[in-house]
Formats: sequence, structure tokens, C-alpha cells
Amino acid sequence: MGKGSGSNRKFLAARWCATALVALAGVLTGCQNIQGSSPQALVRVIDASYNAPAIDVKVGTTLIATNIGAGTIANYADLPPQMATVYVYPTGKTTPLTSVAGNFAGNTQHSLFLTDSGATFAATILTDQIVAPPAGYFSVRILQQALTTGAVDVYFVPGTSTLAGTKPLVSDVAAGTVSGYINVPIGTYTVDVTPAGDIKSPYISSSLTFATGAVRTLLIMDAQLTTNPPVTVVIGNDAN
Repeated sequence: MGKGSGSNRKFLAARWCATALVALAGVLTGCQNIQGSSPQALVRVIDASYNAPAIDVKVGTTLIATNIGAGTIANYADLPPQMATVYVYPTGKTTPLTSVAGNFAGNTQHSLFLTDSGATFAATILTDQIVAPPAGYFSVRILQQALTTGAVDVYFVPGTSTLAGTKPLVSDVAAGTVSGYINVPIGTYTVDVTPAGDIKSPYISSSLTFATGAVRTLLIMDAQLTTNPPVTVVIGNDAN
């Protein structure tokens, strides 16, 4: 009787352990399914149009930005991968002003880029950098939309260096240009935008610090209300 009871206890203990392991395996499998969920697409709005009114933007039926105005680089919206049409509406209205179709795959980043075109405006979809720059570097892209001001040079003046002793990062950049991403050593820089070929009278200067792995978009536009400076610069955070 005593031996039989001991055997039963061992059997029940072994059975309980097996049941617990199966339950634990189920929990772990559930966690793995969550971690393995479909990668998302990131989409934002860069509004470089003074012709457009305040706008709302939808990707398909999903609202990603509302009441956006000129000179704005909005935050990214997290969306499921999809082929979709992006619609631009006057804020609060239901009839779109323009639209553009795009493929927003998983693990990608895109910007809906609004720019002036004559008396109206145009919408295009840009592909943003998702890959980190090399160690010790950051990446920057230039969107030159100073249509009235015209071509510019852009300098990243390091540390205590002078504008005169620095080569332009990009030169003679015509209005309407979208540059590729450029890798630059990390550090603190004075970012100067000057007339093309002329360093005597910079349009604008800003001190900025860039850390390793950062990816940025630098938007240059005509200043709306001033002639000095004639341009304004907006920095967008693509990735850290």
C-alpha cells in the first residue's frame, strides 16, 4: 500500500510537470508570435508649400496628420504595410485637393512631400533612409525649396573652424532639389546656408549637434515674412 502510494505520487508529479511544460511552451509560443508580428511602415508629411492651405492627410482611410501648414515636418505615423493612395484635404473638408499612390512596405519610411508648383502645389512620395549610417557618422538629406531665393550652398562648419576655411557640404543647390543622404562625421556644427558661390553674407546660421546614428532631413524654404534672412531652415528627425 505504501509503495503503491509512492508510485502514484511520482506518477502524478511527473504528469503535473509535463502539463506545466506544455503550458509554458504555449506561453513562449504566444510571445514569439507577438514578437514576429508584421513589420510596419512609417509615413509622415513634409509641407513645403505656401500655396496649399492648412491640410489634413490620409493614407487610404487612416488620418496621419491634421491642420498641417507650410514649413512643417510632421511626426511619423505607424501603419500596416499596404498599397494605398495618399489624400490631401483642406483641413476639416472631405474633398481632396490632390492625391498620390504609393507602396508602403513593411520596414520602410516615407514622406509625403508637398511643394509649390507655379500658383498651385504638388505632392510626391519620398523614400526616407532607414539604415543607420556608419559608426561615428550621421546622415543628412537636403530638400531645397527656396524657389524665390534660388540656388544655395550649404556648409557644416565644424567646431571652431571658420566658414572661409570650410568646404560646402553641397554647393549650387538649385531650388526644387532633393539630395540623397550624405554621411558626415558626428559633432557640433554651425550650419550655414549661403548664396551659391558667396560666403560673405550667409543667409542663415544655426549651431546643431549630431550624434552617431542620427538621420536628418534639412528643409530650406523662402522666408515668408522677412527678407533678412530670406530663407528659413527646418530640421526633420528621420531616425536616431
